[in-house]
Amino acid sequence: MAREKKRKSVHYKVATITNQTQTLQEMLAQALSDQSDAHFAANRMEKINPDNDSICRLVNHHTIHQGMFFGQLVRFESGRSQVLMTLDEQASEYSIDTITSDAVAGEDGESDEEKVRRKKEFIDSILYFGCLDNHLVIMQSQALTSRELEAHLSWLLGTRLQIMARNSALILQDKITEEVRKKVERSPVKTVSIGTPVETLEQQSEGTEENKDQASKGVKWVPAGKGADILSAALGSDWVNKLKLQDSLDEANLQVQLKVTYLRKTSKTGQQMLDNIASSMRHSHDDDVVVELKGGGKLLGGEVRLNGQLNVQTTNGIVDETDLYHQMHTWLLSKIDDDEIEYVDPDGDD
Repeated sequence: MAREKKRKSVHYKVATITNQTQTLQEMLAQALSDQSDAHFAANRMEKINPDNDSICRLVNHHTIHQGMFFGQLVRFESGRSQVLMTLDEQASEYSIDTITSDAVAGEDGESDEEKVRRKKEFIDSILYFGCLDNHLVIMQSQALTSRELEAHLSWLLGTRLQIMARNSALILQDKITEEVRKKVERSPVKTVSIGTPVETLEQQSEGTEENKDQASKGVKWVPAGKGADILSAALGSDWVNKLKLQDSLDEANLQVQLKVTYLRKTSKTGQQMLDNIASSMRHSHDDDVVVELKGGGKLLGGEVRLNGQLNVQTTNGIVDETDLYHQMHTWLLSKIDDDEIEYVDPDGDD
């Protein structure tokens, strides 16, 4: 077994839940308790694509460590295959094949009934998170970020279990560092620039004349994500045809940049609006956000948010969760002790 330490980034978020008296940690404990309808993993799988019910995500393993709730959010696609290359030292070229989840489904000694019940799937991605009252530490992946965690918890606690009231909203907000807060107090925000790619979503195509340039083997690519929403608001819902793109949309590499600013003077309300925009870009990539201050300074997204680095133990590339959760807990407490995070002990001690 290969054991090694890997440098991993963690991100702090604070859960803001409207019209709700319980903390996020209390609701998660209720949602995943033995008495909950979602106690069994099969009952808490969220199908995230209305056009493809094989793509799912769920809070899988969860535990309490030193009074803090920890869990893993996993994403998988049912029936997905993996590409496998055989490294043969005596071959002139390596052979490439695919392996399906069905191929590894049968373990020795399993009955046919157990093989059906204990179906195996390849995991696309794992996100790890810890929650102390409404404070979260998140170690995200490329495919699973705080945006997906926020959406899934809203679905689980709201739509699926109705622990949250219908008029409640769950938002995982960023916490700006104290250093940045002092800079903004001295020199308020003047401009917020948000650059984001136009994402694409694969859909089944009818192969009609209208979409034949983008259709390939029954598949077409349609715009998705924040960048597509910005273009739709500015150019109308038919902006793809208006731009008359010659390339397939998935190869166009479109990038949108939105800049919010003011000329010479702005009202107090306008200034507050700019400050709110700067803090509300909670799901944007660090490199996509630039905040310019009135006094001439400039802050990048990664400088604004409260983030950290951990040296996490792994075995064959798999995270040692006990080690990770201990480090997440220690990191969060250190930020509380340094007054980077305002925490009120529920037992009455600050």
